[in-house]
Amino acid sequence: MVWAAFGFNGQVGLAFLYGRQNSPKYIETLENHLMPFAENIGGRNWEYQHDNAPTHTSSATKNYLNSKNVTVLEWPPMSPDINQIENVWGIMSRKVYENGGQFYSVNALKTSIESAWYNLEPEIYYKP
Repeated sequence: MVWAAFGFNGQVGLAFLYGRQNSPKYIETLENHLMPFAENIGGRNWEYQHDNAPTHTSSATKNYLNSKNVTVLEWPPMSPDINQIENVWGIMSRKVYENGGQFYSVNALKTSIESAWYNLEPEIYYKP
């Protein structure tokens, strides 16, 4: 599994996640990836959007985000089509698998995913 985030003025580094994800693992991802990114580019004036997956809406996750004073956007259930990161995943998937791309190692796939992420046109995640 791959986790990523972006804001109007930058992208967070990708996080490759292993094993079944749960609230403690999600909180660890937020602590290690989202929070440093947010502090570096957003300061205190930002909001976070994630979907309604159980790990995202658990009491533990809500408590963690509240403890960090993170404002979470309310999001309608069953609405991946209006979630910007889902559109980015679609763009990246087309780049990763263009020309019938196949991967014979996890490292090759990860390299391709990283290349797609770090070579996104800024206009994709920045809409003035």
